[in-house]
Amino acid sequence: MKKEELKKIIIIVVCVAVLVTIIMLIKSCDSTRSDLKKIGYSKDEINTIMEKLSEEDITKILNMDYNKNLVSIINEQYYIPYNLDRYLAYANKNENIKDVISVVNVGADNEWYTNTKETNIDEGIKMLVNKFHYLKEDYLPDDIVPISNWYAYEGHSTKKEVYDKYVSMWNAANKEGLRLLVNSSYRTFEDQQNEYDMSNDDYASRPGFSEHQTGLALDIVTDDIIGNEFENTDEFKWLQENAHLYGFILRYPKDKEYITGYNYESWHYRYVGKELATKVKESGLTYDEYYAYYCEYKKAC
Repeated sequence: MKKEELKKIIIIVVCVAVLVTIIMLIKSCDSTRSDLKKIGYSKDEINTIMEKLSEEDITKILNMDYNKNLVSIINEQYYIPYNLDRYLAYANKNENIKDVISVVNVGADNEWYTNTKETNIDEGIKMLVNKFHYLKEDYLPDDIVPISNWYAYEGHSTKKEVYDKYVSMWNAANKEGLRLLVNSSYRTFEDQQNEYDMSNDDYASRPGFSEHQTGLALDIVTDDIIGNEFENTDEFKWLQENAHLYGFILRYPKDKEYITGYNYESWHYRYVGKELATKVKESGLTYDEYYAYYCEYKKAC
C-alpha cells in the first residue's frame, strides 16, 4: 500500500471517529435535555442549566426533584459553582436568593465559630479575620507603633503603614473642620481574651477571631461620642465618602449582621490599602463577601 493511500485511510478513520463522537455528544445532550424536561424544567431553564453547570453538577440535578430555585441561584452574579449543594440546601430556609448566595459564600450557613480555618497571614493587609478565620495565639504583627495622643485617646497603637494612612486621613478631615479620634486599636490575643471575658459573644470577638489582633483595625469616633451615635456626625459622613481613598473600609455595615456576624459598628474601620478599599466600596459588598468571591474563588483580590 502506497503512503498516499495509507494517509487517506488514516484521515478517513479519524474523520469517522470525530463524527461518531459528535453524534454521541449530540445524542447525550438531547438525552440530558429530555431528562431535565421530564423532571419539570422549562426550555429556558434547561438552556441555562446546560450552559452554566458542569457535567458533574448536571448529573446531580438529574437525580433530584425539580428545584424552583436552581436557575435563580446559578444566574446570580456572585454564584460560586463549588457551593451549589449548599445554596440549594440553604434556599429551603431563605427564599431571598441574593441572601442565600451571600450567606453561603461567607460560610454563615454554618454556626458562628464552626468549620473554622487559620487565616492566611501571607496575604498581609488583605488577610481575612472573622468568625470563621482565626489568628493563632502567638500571632504578633510586625512594626506596631504607638498612635500620638493628637490623633487618639491615650494608649493606642497600630501597624506603621496603617498609622501613616490614618494620619493622612486625619489631616484631610481636619482641614474641613472635622476631628477624628481612635478609641480602640491593636490588641494582642491576651488583650482580646480580657475583652471577651468582660463581654462574651454578644459584644466581643473570641480571642484569635478579632481584627484588632491584626494591627489593621481602628475604631474611629469623635469627641464625646458613644457607640453608634457616631453615625449621626459629620465625621462619619465624611468617612463614608473618603475613607477608601486612604485604604480604609467600614467593616461591619448596617443590616449586614447575618453576613458579618457582628452588629452594626459605625466606628470600626479596617485597613486594606487604597486599591482594594476602593474596589470593596464600589462593589457594595461586605469584606467577607468580597473576599469569598474575588479573593478565594476568582483569585483576583
